[in-house]
Amino acid sequence: MLLRTDLQALGAVSLGLSALIAAPSTTKYRIDQIMSQEIDATAAGQAKQKLAFRTSSFVTVTLTDSGGGKAIRVTIDSLRGDSTSPIPAAVLDSAKGAEFRGFLDKSGKPTGLRPTGGSAAGIQVQGLLSDFFPWARAGLKVGDRWADTTASTSGVGADTVTVRRVSSYRAASSETRNSRKAVVVTQNFTSSVTGTQPTPQGPARIEGTGTGSGSYYLAPDGGYLGGTWQQQSLLKISGTFATQPLPVTIVEKTTVSTLK
Repeated sequence: MLLRTDLQALGAVSLGLSALIAAPSTTKYRIDQIMSQEIDATAAGQAKQKLAFRTSSFVTVTLTDSGGGKAIRVTIDSLRGDSTSPIPAAVLDSAKGAEFRGFLDKSGKPTGLRPTGGSAAGIQVQGLLSDFFPWARAGLKVGDRWADTTASTSGVGADTVTVRRVSSYRAASSETRNSRKAVVVTQNFTSSVTGTQPTPQGPARIEGTGTGSGSYYLAPDGGYLGGTWQQQSLLKISGTFATQPLPVTIVEKTTVSTLK
């Protein structure tokens, strides 16, 4: 049983590109994600259940001026998992070509990416892509700070998880990234998680908290040049399958890089 929480790739992740680029722009990214999960099922008369796997997503991102901000479109070019992935290879293969849409307001703050057209494969892999763009804006100076509160929901119907996150950001330093000048932005956040998910043993209620941190790179024009995040979620799942809630620990790591 795989619990979808906050990837922002599964997190969260609340991410974006600058809304100040005048013409439509297209960038290709690679998203590498590692997830480990442990469920303490002793209260249900079972042993601890452990799961760990990796995925790599290759996507094309297009930004287009739209009503005081930028419309964002993400297209999956390919998606693969390792041999331990709980997502069947057929589902990952069928996600090729799936599109996700979102919006960046004039400050560069994004809304969550949602699959278009009711794609079944898109819905199943939404957690892997919903949070790989950070809040980004042109003209950041080292020392700038800001904060944000967001809520995002992934899944549909009885398989839905909502993550509420409080984040603090800081433009920490200047570096060179992919031969371009860049500002390094650090992010720290706390989150709360609530939702439901079907399991082979019946419906499960999910709730808990999480913490995370990371950093990402912005070009002077606000272009997103990649970054790295890590988060840990401490959850409990409850249902008729156990006399008391079962503790769940999830650790997620996400690395985003631009492709030439």
